[in-house]
Amino acid sequence: MSSTRGDVMDARNLLISTALALAVGTVGVSCSFLATPISEQIEYVIEGEQVELRDPMRPARGAPRVLVFALDSVGRDAFRRGVDSGELAQVARLLGERRAHDTYEHAYMARDALTTLPSVTIPAWTSVYTGRPPADTGIPGNEWYDRQTSSFFAPAPTTVGDHDHIIRILTDNFLNNQLEVPTLFELAKVRSFVAMAPVYEGADLFTKPDLDEILPVLGGIAEGVVGPNSVDREIYAELDEEAADGAVDAIEEHGVADLQVLYLPGIDLYTHVAKRPKQSQRRYMREVIDPLIGEVLDAYRERGALDDTYVLFISDHGFTPTKNDDRHALEWDGRDEPPQVLRHAGFRVRRDKLEVDDDERDYSAVVAYQGAMSYIYLADRSTCARRGSRCDWTKPPRFDEDVLEVVRAFHANNALGWPVRELQGTLDLILARRPVPAGQDAGPFEVWDGQKLVPIDRYVAEHGRDDLLDFDRRMRQLAAGPYGHRVGDVVLLSKAGMGRRIDDRYYFSEPYRSWHGSAHEADSLVTFTLAHPTRSGDELRELVRGVAGDGLDVLDVTPLVLTLLEKDGDLSHD
Repeated sequence: MSSTRGDVMDARNLLISTALALAVGTVGVSCSFLATPISEQIEYVIEGEQVELRDPMRPARGAPRVLVFALDSVGRDAFRRGVDSGELAQVARLLGERRAHDTYEHAYMARDALTTLPSVTIPAWTSVYTGRPPADTGIPGNEWYDRQTSSFFAPAPTTVGDHDHIIRILTDNFLNNQLEVPTLFELAKVRSFVAMAPVYEGADLFTKPDLDEILPVLGGIAEGVVGPNSVDREIYAELDEEAADGAVDAIEEHGVADLQVLYLPGIDLYTHVAKRPKQSQRRYMREVIDPLIGEVLDAYRERGALDDTYVLFISDHGFTPTKNDDRHALEWDGRDEPPQVLRHAGFRVRRDKLEVDDDERDYSAVVAYQGAMSYIYLADRSTCARRGSRCDWTKPPRFDEDVLEVVRAFHANNALGWPVRELQGTLDLILARRPVPAGQDAGPFEVWDGQKLVPIDRYVAEHGRDDLLDFDRRMRQLAAGPYGHRVGDVVLLSKAGMGRRIDDRYYFSEPYRSWHGSAHEADSLVTFTLAHPTRSGDELRELVRGVAGDGLDVLDVTPLVLTLLEKDGDLSHD
């Protein structure tokens, strides 16, 4: 598969664009960024670290408080191993001695908490901070297409190289403006500080990286992101240090908030490009993440606030090591990439950029990548049969002539290697559904078995696919609902997961050394640990299970935090 990477971009734009991408936890940083001047766009970002979102801020209510450490890409096993080995010494000090398989002296560590599908950054964190699934939030992926407005969104770009939406997350509340449901911070109605996280609507204070300080250390960022040989870990560590410092500075200036969220994205970005992802992540957690967590906990201790604070450690997904080459990276551009199958089937594929020119608006198919998953959006081609004519995207595609045409094309290509030989054997599953108009609730996807569409639960049972964790429910959460149409009409799942040899793992993206997005265990089981210095692990387990029941996932974070804040407290502040 051909790579689109280049090195013709202006160096300053690359550094700033990459720094902004790092700041919101994205991985799809490409050297195909538009080389346009962005000094005016980033002026606001470089100014200072704290943005007061409310004037005046709500008064601090006091105990009980909640402190959330949001750890990007730290799966369940990685966090547990770090605690039990003593490598996460500051975390282990808070949790205390291990008592049972899921409890510590002062903590409950869930063993079965799942993330959303796809298991990627943007939809997962959105569900964390809203308690709602992607089909309700309107945020279905790292990038997506909205057929109602014919708009492409890329808060964590993978197919497109344009950095505009990354910048706007920090400058004009971009991701929050796409949300269709209220956030945790709006629901809690207490003084809330958010450090770095991409969702912060309703908070009192947002702290972000001071890029004026970060940029001088980014001299090696280009090689760190796109180079095949070496990676400078300190570039990513600097980002997390800025986040933690911003949170501590906010405490020193404004006091301890009732609800504090600290997002640490550097570990995910580093894991994507590090030569030995698992070993590199483990060392990064020990040498970077744990000390930063300790600094924040110490700030609480020094103010006598920790004993009245619930501390929640949560992640958005794990990851799976992959081959960093063109063969395993299913990219957008090239004659041997997935869009070529669509072209052979008679579709005109939308260009890989946020905004297309007027003479490029005659497309009848759109592709959005999510690591181990890819969304395909189709038009009713009868509305735009002639090249140059624009499709009516407010109408759903035809089931037989459009949707099944694409399903059969990818199925045949995966089996026979025609028309794109390099894609043969790269797909695990192909899913589709009967289209409905965008204003209606979208229905669930089904699996193509080679002859017909089969309900997911039946397919999983008949084919022994227990490796796809809670696949039916999570796919419904993703795509069956009021904004489920934003997932598209056909979904491709690449072969992925630790159950396969690394030579048999594929992903929709440019080449990286690890990816995620699948329904497999390594990507899907997340860190979900609740601690409190004066409560027992058994108490905390019962508290969590009382909110979440038997099935625990990232959607339970918001109701859990609201419950914790209510204990001995009052949520009546406005």
